[in-house]
Amino acid sequence: MRKIVVTIFLFSQTFILAQVGNENVSFSTGNFFTRANRPSTKEHIIDGIPYPNGKQFDKVAIDGYGKNVQNLRYNAYDDEMEFQEKEQTYYTNKEEGIKILFPSLKKTYVSSNYVVEGKSKFGYLVLLIENSKYSLYKREKIELLKGEKSPSAFGKDANDYYAKEKDLYLIKKDSIFIKFPKNSKDFIEQFDLNKSEFESFAKSSKVNFSKEESLIKLVDYLNQVK
Repeated sequence: MRKIVVTIFLFSQTFILAQVGNENVSFSTGNFFTRANRPSTKEHIIDGIPYPNGKQFDKVAIDGYGKNVQNLRYNAYDDEMEFQEKEQTYYTNKEEGIKILFPSLKKTYVSSNYVVEGKSKFGYLVLLIENSKYSLYKREKIELLKGEKSPSAFGKDANDYYAKEKDLYLIKKDSIFIKFPKNSKDFIEQFDLNKSEFESFAKSSKVNFSKEESLIKLVDYLNQVK
């Protein structure tokens, strides 16, 4: 009898956790939608926004959750997903490996542990290619820059402002993330490719290492030849 009572209690606690933040959230064993910290309110005026997709909250689809989950938006300055409840904005709780599809944006974000330039990160990456061999991800980042002081006592100081950093592209092999090579020479060396075959492909495909569509083509090529 005691075992039955304990089981019912644990089940009810898990169910409550899954429901916090929105009564329409379907049951899930995760606590993604429990209310984490509220984003801090800046005490001074900042120009721009920290949201690469706009400041609106968009519909999402998440495996393991129902259709009526909260709308979300990605804060690229804080590297957090946000949702709104009763006019208050909260961060979600990050869960390793969770995939968040934004149908209207045609983008999927995945929370991942990864290492870039020797630094460990746990945050959101945009999934561009998912493959058992090589996958491609993009990290979006927005930084906060200081506004400049007016050189004149009669002028107005510029406000601090959000500025978009250059997107960082990462290739994943097994559990290892590799910073995307900067040119054809580095790409060939990194993945030990046949030089003449790759150069022929790059020429016919008009590969440009500064364009996302070309990076997608390159990883598709990599998955075919390796």
